[in-house]
Amino acid sequence: MSALEKPIYRFGEFELDPGERRLLARGEPVTLTPKVFDTLVLLVERAGHAVSKDELMQALWPRGFVDESNLTKHIWLIRKALGESEHETRWIETIPKLGYRFVATVQRIERTHEALSLPVSLEPVSNVLVPSGASGVHLVEARQNDDALVPASVDAADADPHNVRGVADAPVGTSALRSSRRRSLAAAAAIGIVSAASLLAWRFFAHDQNAAVEGSPGTSVAIVMFNNLSQNAKDAWLGPALGEMLATEMTAGGSLHALPDELVRPAQMDLAAPMAGGYAAQSLYTLHRRLGADYVLSGSYFVSGSADQPHVRLDLALQDARNGVPVANFARDAAVSELPSLIAQAGVGLRDSLGIATAKNIDLQQVANAQPPTADVARRIGFALDALHQNDPARARDELLDAVAQAPGYAPGYSYLAQAWAALGYGKKAAAAAEQAAAHAQGLPEEQRLQIELQRQVAKHEWAKASEIAAALVALRPQDPNYRLRQISVLLSAGSRNELDAALVALRALPGARDDPRTELAASDVASTNNDAKGAAAHAREALVLAHARDEPGQVADAQVSLGAALFHLGENEEAQDMLRKAIVIYQHSGNPHGEAAARDTLGKTLASADGNAAREQYQRAMSIYQTIGDLGGVATTYTDLARMLWVAGDRDGAQTAARNALKTSRESGDLTLQAWSLQALATAASDESASDEVERYFLQVIEIDEQAGDKGGTVWSLAANADILRLRGDLTAAATACRRAETLGASLSDPQFAIVTAFNCAEVAMDSGDIEKAKAGFNRALKLAQNSSDPTYEANSELTLGQLDLDQRDWDSARSRLKRASAMFAKSEAITGEADAQALLAMCEEAAGDIAARDSAIARARELRGRITSRQEVFMVDIALALLHTGPEQIDSAISTLHDLIDDAEKRHWITWSLESRLALWQLLAEQHDPSAQSVLDALKAEAKAHGFKRILRLIDMHAS
Repeated sequence: MSALEKPIYRFGEFELDPGERRLLARGEPVTLTPKVFDTLVLLVERAGHAVSKDELMQALWPRGFVDESNLTKHIWLIRKALGESEHETRWIETIPKLGYRFVATVQRIERTHEALSLPVSLEPVSNVLVPSGASGVHLVEARQNDDALVPASVDAADADPHNVRGVADAPVGTSALRSSRRRSLAAAAAIGIVSAASLLAWRFFAHDQNAAVEGSPGTSVAIVMFNNLSQNAKDAWLGPALGEMLATEMTAGGSLHALPDELVRPAQMDLAAPMAGGYAAQSLYTLHRRLGADYVLSGSYFVSGSADQPHVRLDLALQDARNGVPVANFARDAAVSELPSLIAQAGVGLRDSLGIATAKNIDLQQVANAQPPTADVARRIGFALDALHQNDPARARDELLDAVAQAPGYAPGYSYLAQAWAALGYGKKAAAAAEQAAAHAQGLPEEQRLQIELQRQVAKHEWAKASEIAAALVALRPQDPNYRLRQISVLLSAGSRNELDAALVALRALPGARDDPRTELAASDVASTNNDAKGAAAHAREALVLAHARDEPGQVADAQVSLGAALFHLGENEEAQDMLRKAIVIYQHSGNPHGEAAARDTLGKTLASADGNAAREQYQRAMSIYQTIGDLGGVATTYTDLARMLWVAGDRDGAQTAARNALKTSRESGDLTLQAWSLQALATAASDESASDEVERYFLQVIEIDEQAGDKGGTVWSLAANADILRLRGDLTAAATACRRAETLGASLSDPQFAIVTAFNCAEVAMDSGDIEKAKAGFNRALKLAQNSSDPTYEANSELTLGQLDLDQRDWDSARSRLKRASAMFAKSEAITGEADAQALLAMCEEAAGDIAARDSAIARARELRGRITSRQEVFMVDIALALLHTGPEQIDSAISTLHDLIDDAEKRHWITWSLESRLALWQLLAEQHDPSAQSVLDALKAEAKAHGFKRILRLIDMHAS
């Protein structure tokens, strides 16, 4: 059914418009992902009738690949969106063993056609390219075999881009997450279907050069989505395919670059569709303001004829967006099978009309090699592009699998398949498809070959090689900001600080770059990498101002997310959350589920330290969106964030469950980085049971996976974590070796998190080894980095451990100040294990200071928190401190018994560090009671401390003995 023929359905307070793919509740948009929306339409169209699960599954997933649980989840999401509770049947009835029925009363409203503008004639027309003068826009209609051109003039006043009349506020448009390149058919960045060698004759006139902007040639073109005049869904592939084909044709020769369609699509959404001669003056001005494009190419197509031999009529209009002057019009009818030849003609004519290249400047054979070998392959790729536009990478993958099966030597097909697999989170499959694309890329234009090679190196995480190729693309097209943005993205992943600064300076030097929000967003990313949260926030604010000035909601949302993340690092959580919630609303309105899920995940991080339940809700909603669109990578990432939060909150079991789910998902997707993180999280949790040889093997496996993935940051983190386990096992020599490797490798990384964890863990190794000055320096470095990065966990832990060192030195005042700060930070972030430790140590300070009331208050708080901790390791510090804080002779026996139990437990679990700490406390208590067994405990303690090199323990023995 044609989209404009589809009726509108009303039920209760809702209005469902299948043609516009919109659901309203009391006039407000309700966000549904594409497949969930389609499920609702299928049920509503058959309201009152049972629809079987088999029917729904076949309609929604004709190629299979999913099980019934996906349908069940879709029904649940519909009920949730419509406000239906679990135990009511207001909208959807479940029919056991059959399917579902939409039970509400539905009003069907037929759509009117008054606003529909159809061409005057649908008869075939000859190929016509007619540039127009500055006096007005000429709409051309020429019948086949009729040389007469009949212009229809439009008032010249409409060509004034500054003649703004009756412009309503633009609704929110569709936006994708930031992208530095245009999607196309020859690579994940910008590769399109191109012309055949044979070209037909053209008739055109040179346009009035005096009408251009002081005669200056433009460098950028925005290719808008082409109108499907037949409104037949089976022809929808032509729109995306035409855009990519023409992008490659127009940019051949290197003088012109196409703007990313992630920018163009949302910018055009609220504008009236262009007519045969292009956009009206005001719409053209709006596009120029939003995009900064020099030219705009628009058009329409109409498919007619029999199903086995369809014909297509193509109408194109190229306009100079800087002054509203038409550059050229093109109209022609051809068989769909002749589409490559048709596009070839359009490409030559459009390039010549702009004076940017001639055929001899372009290797037409190389351009032709990028063309799909058959019309069916082109159709598959066109449908895949449409699916990607609809945020449905699973459908894109299915189409592309068919495309490469039909044309196994066609490199662009594999390149797009790699993009689809990557969008679904299947890193290993994306890398394999990128390898196939590179293997078949010979004979393509140099630009496309470089793009494919860049895609391959990025998929392999070979950042040094990727940086070289990104630089080559910049050198090939130095005026294209998209390649410079892509280069910055690669350099960020590579951790190349010096090159990043130079790349950002070069980007700013491009014409129009300073008014482009993407420039400031890139600067914000660079500042974040350089541990400059204030700079990141300032650049994000500037990007937000520029995005508002351009009236581009998608970039507004992107800027809000970047600003929210920067504010979170600055500790300004309230404003950060406000920014992220505003971004979520925009992403919902624009139908961008990836953006919404990513924003919700970030919002969860900002909430985790203050409201665990609210954070958990945001993580769950993000995960639900990722699961619905089939993004395994997003699901795994959200699981990891949830695991972190649960671990900090002391919920070891919950953290393990989340980590197991992350590991399962990342193994399915082939994401080595997330596999390593998940396995490390599980190994860390396992070390809470025992620091056995098996746990050590887990950590070595994590290091091996990180190195295999080329993840330097992950390797540094894994080495630092392994150093901590080795310290716990009493192997300080091996721990120090792991620290040196982590510090050497981490020196080249700009992300502060790796420096923080390395500094902290290695400071603990130095502390137990007796190098107190080195330990203090390490903890202070971790503290400063954590403060600059707004990392409350490591900031609090650093204060806690420095307070413990002050206790060792009997510097009670300094210890009390540090422990109070640590306790407050732990309490604010709901980190009960850290707060319990801080309160227990604080109680020791208060006792030494003689403040019994403060001591008893701290003991009571520590005991309260102790009862909520499920992590076994974390109870040792609390229990040791509480045993030492016995408040009367009647508690001595209980304290001694507790310490004996701790020693036995620590030795059973291979926790040499805690065994020594417990033995030290036991000796102190026994010595205070003049117990004769104190000497044997002391002898055993000294022997074990010397054997493992724990000089701090030996120093504390000497201090207490004196």
